[in-house]
This record gives sequence, C-alpha cells and structure tokens, in this order.
Amino acid sequence: MITDNFSLYHYILEESRARGIQIHVLSPGEPIPFNTGAVITTEDEAERIDFERSKMVIARKPQSALDHALRMVRGDRDYTHIVIGIDPGKYPGLAVLGNGKVIEVHHLSVGEVRGAVENVIRRHPDMEVTVRVGHGARLSRMQIVNSIADIAHVELVDETDTTPVLGRGVRGEVVSDIIAAINIAGVPGVPAGRQVIEPSDGEVRVIQEHSRSHTNGRATISRRLARRVAKGELTLDEAVSRYKS
Repeated sequence: MITDNFSLYHYILEESRARGIQIHVLSPGEPIPFNTGAVITTEDEAERIDFERSKMVIARKPQSALDHALRMVRGDRDYTHIVIGIDPGKYPGLAVLGNGKVIEVHHLSVGEVRGAVENVIRRHPDMEVTVRVGHGARLSRMQIVNSIADIAHVELVDETDTTPVLGRGVRGEVVSDIIAAINIAGVPGVPAGRQVIEPSDGEVRVIQEHSRSHTNGRATISRRLARRVAKGELTLDEAVSRYKS
C-alpha cells in the first residue's frame, strides 16, 4: 500500500491484520520492492508512483481494494466455490479454501468463529459459503455450529484421520489444528442445523476453569453460566461479563 491518506491507511491496515495478511506500507516517492505484485493507492497519489498502472488498485472503495489486490497477486479470478473447514476444540483451527486452494488460515477462540465466517461471507457476497465442522470435541462443535447455523450452510464431517502426525522439527498444536481444518474442508459432510447437547458436570467444570484462566484468575463463572456457555447460549466473554455485573 502506498498512501499518505490516513483513512485508507487505517482501513487497509486493520483489515489486513484481521485476515492475517502482511503488507508493505510506503509513502509516494519511496522505493518499491522489486517483487511487488500489486499496489493499493488513491487516484491522486497514483500519478506520483513509479509503478505499472495495470497493477495498481485505486481504492475508490476501500472495502474491496484489498480483495482486488490479493486476486491480482495470486492470479485468481472469481472463485466458483468457497469452503471453510473448522477443527473444533478449545481453540479451533479454521481454514478457508477457494476452488480447493487455501486462501487463509486462523487459530482462534470458539467465540471468534462467527466473526471469521461473517468476514468470509462479506468478502464473497454472491456465492454460498459451505462450512464443514469436524465431529469431535462435542461441546466446542455444538457451540460453533449453533453460532453460524443462521448465516451459512453447515456440514458435520467425520474428522477421523484429519489430524496429521507432526514429523521431526515440526512442533505446535496450532500447526496440527490448522492442517486438520484444511483436511476437514476437503471432506463432504452431512447438513447440520442447531445442536442440542446436555453438558456433563465434568464439561461444566472445564468451562468454569477456562473462565478462570481466561480472566487470569480474576473470575470463575457460576455453574449456571458455564452450562449456558456449554450449550452455546452464551459465549465465554458474555458469561464473564454477566458474572462480573
């Protein structure tokens, strides 16, 4: 991105951070890295930038400028289908595939899943987005499905053998969860509506413990609130907020 326009700078930077995308930010006149595939700028500033015009994205609508630049860099045109794979758990892995290619990946909390799915839908408004959720981690799975059932077509997937063995030199639960999410996205599932599961006492205690670690020991939500979180009626943040009030 090459601009001194604060509004454009702020919007694109926040949007790229939300998607986990790294971009170079320059002012007009600064040297452009040789391997740059696209430049986002304004109409007025474009005249002062020494770069191929066909590879410039004039941000008349900042909301679509980043998508346009990414398609230019990746060589993609319009996708014919988008699939989101989710590996459920305390911190789910999430992968977005366009035409079978991985577009983006995330490792986030259960409460952040809906926002991530909404962002994908917003960026691809003219097509149906399929979300495939692994069948494991039943409470996390239920919370995820219930949080997005009203905004996307959701399928439950048999996630057997989707979690990889991490070989020598490869470490980290994050990597494993993300690869599992990519694999889940590639497995057709069965349509899923809202889920109803009665949490066990042990599962309620786990959520209470999670609330304590989530607040760095400052709060432990009640069993009643923990049960509502387990059933997908509240997010953990909402339960903590209600407990404190």
